[in-house]
Amino acid sequence: MMRKLFAPFLSLIALGLAACDEPAKDKPGPEAALAAARQAAEVQVRARLRMVGEMQMRAVQAWPQQVPDTVAVCGQVNPTGEATDPFIPFVALVGLKDGRVERTNLVIGMSNSEAGRVFVEMLDRCFEGGGPPSGRPQARALPPLPLDAALAQQRAAPPGGSAPAAAASGPVSAPVTAGPMVTTTSAHPVNIRSQPGGGGAVVRIVPRASSLRVFGEAPGGWLQVGEDQAFGWVHGSMLGR
Repeated sequence: MMRKLFAPFLSLIALGLAACDEPAKDKPGPEAALAAARQAAEVQVRARLRMVGEMQMRAVQAWPQQVPDTVAVCGQVNPTGEATDPFIPFVALVGLKDGRVERTNLVIGMSNSEAGRVFVEMLDRCFEGGGPPSGRPQARALPPLPLDAALAQQRAAPPGGSAPAAAASGPVSAPVTAGPMVTTTSAHPVNIRSQPGGGGAVVRIVPRASSLRVFGEAPGGWLQVGEDQAFGWVHGSMLGR
């Protein structure tokens, strides 16, 4: 008799325990959340560089942070896809809610100042349990870096401080204080070089279809471009038509 009374209760307890063992179907697991964070970071990188086709990336890793539901995605991207061009580091901080992406903040080293910020973010976040150290009253100071325009002028000047030599195709005209706006080609990101003529070092890579101001011209179709100040030189063939 007692067995007949307890049998239904034992069946209910067994069903309850089985239900507890079932995983939650609504919230993705940790691996799925990391994969979603990585995908969100790649979308932001693509949008920043205005990439449409294949995008060359390497060393991309997703790291859970000390703040719950936060993932840092760290990696490198080659904006042009050329074998001779460098891979540029980036850090994307992805916020999750119930395992799904809610927000993404991207920092990518497209200029000297941005490269400094990426350096700091990598130190703080590119490891499991990362995040700004506790007890620090403000953000870590950036390492000292020259301005992009100053770096371009320094690379263009010859050793000893003498006057810069004339370009092979003729003398470079004096920079102007303000000039017309131009737009780079929408086909791919564009290299900005330290001097005209094609032999200058790449001082910056701008995304496709970037709006820039002309500060000067040089023979052979070269333009000195920038925003509030000159970045460097780009050939006219790299501008949109």
